[in-house]
Amino acid sequence: MADSTTAIANGQIDQLGDAEAAIERAKREASEGVVEALYLLQDLEERGVLPLLRALIEQGDDVMRVVLELIKRQEYLGGMKNAVTLLQAVGAVEKNSLNTAMAAVSGGLEAAASTAPKEKFGLYDLLATLQDPDVSRALSFVTSFLKGMGRALGDTEAGGAAR
Repeated sequence: MADSTTAIANGQIDQLGDAEAAIERAKREASEGVVEALYLLQDLEERGVLPLLRALIEQGDDVMRVVLELIKRQEYLGGMKNAVTLLQAVGAVEKNSLNTAMAAVSGGLEAAASTAPKEKFGLYDLLATLQDPDVSRALSFVTSFLKGMGRALGDTEAGGAAR
């Protein structure tokens, strides 16, 4: 005959205790992150992003089928390749350089929007404008940009292949 059972295995209870201890430890160590995550979830809910994500997940197969059908079209495929190339180019630019250029463009757009265009802008007006230190700085930036662009064009052949 078989021997009688004299001990009860407590493996599942130990796992539950371990999980509770891990949760308590995480509460203590990551409380700021948990609070920030809850605020983020609340903001996403208020802006309607969470319901949208929920709907996308629930209808995932249908959404993926439509997306894949769009991707297979030739006109979208070329655009996606261009977008990836553009993202790679932007990713290759040093962060500080991009921040400086974007701040300069933003400042230029603000100045252009707030200045009424002159009806008549002649050669002498242009020469007087070239004396402005801000204009000189911008022209220096543009000519440096053009020089770098020309150097890069000289380093590549038509079609973007390196020499």
